[in-house]
Amino acid sequence: MTESVEKKVDAKKADAPAGIHFVYRGEGLHWWQRAMWVVGRVILWLLTLILFRLRTRGMENVPKKGGVLLVTNHQSFLDPPLIGIALRRQIHYMARETLFKGGFLQWLAETLNTFPVKRGQADLAAVRMAVERLDKGFVVNIFPEGTRTEDGSIGTIAPGVALIVGRCKTPVSIVPVVIDGAFEAWPRTQRLPHPGRIRIVYGKPILPEEFKGLKGAELAARIREAMVGMQRAMGSAHSEKSERMSG
Repeated sequence: MTESVEKKVDAKKADAPAGIHFVYRGEGLHWWQRAMWVVGRVILWLLTLILFRLRTRGMENVPKKGGVLLVTNHQSFLDPPLIGIALRRQIHYMARETLFKGGFLQWLAETLNTFPVKRGQADLAAVRMAVERLDKGFVVNIFPEGTRTEDGSIGTIAPGVALIVGRCKTPVSIVPVVIDGAFEAWPRTQRLPHPGRIRIVYGKPILPEEFKGLKGAELAARIREAMVGMQRAMGSAHSEKSERMSG
């Protein structure tokens, strides 16, 4: 489902975090938005194959229809574009509010379905926007660790995941996604990326009947357990650190 008109979102309507103004353009509303997504995917796919020898597995685990919440570990600035280029469906990204300061970067973020979240606080406006898009049958991605990893391991998963899916009026599947190698290619201490090997695995979906009734901390633990298991199965050099944090 797509929006029939552009929806201007501002703080006065309580749809956006206070002080942030942006335009929700709507997935697939304009032909050029769809074209940008398709062309961008092809270009990024070719670049990542050359620069990062990108390999992806488990795309079939992302439902072809209906609301899907991708819960992804956060290794580098490369993560957002990487997780979308292997999928046929467009992704709606929850991203830090610093992207929304005007200019071309904000326009590009809006066009590619990105909406703001204020980090370090309970941002109910961002939760409402995520719920709204999931109820429309879109795919929404969040990085529940809150920030990029410092050592490549999978950190604490915020219990707010349960808040999002608990407010949805339509069934939503949760798909854990694990990226490995992006930390080596572009760690937070490095100004620019360098070539490397990156892999992405889309895990089996956690269906509504499986997480119904779970408390926030319980669902977060369930998701993290799945992600750490996926990281271990990938043979990641960071899986032992992630497992020690579990203990």
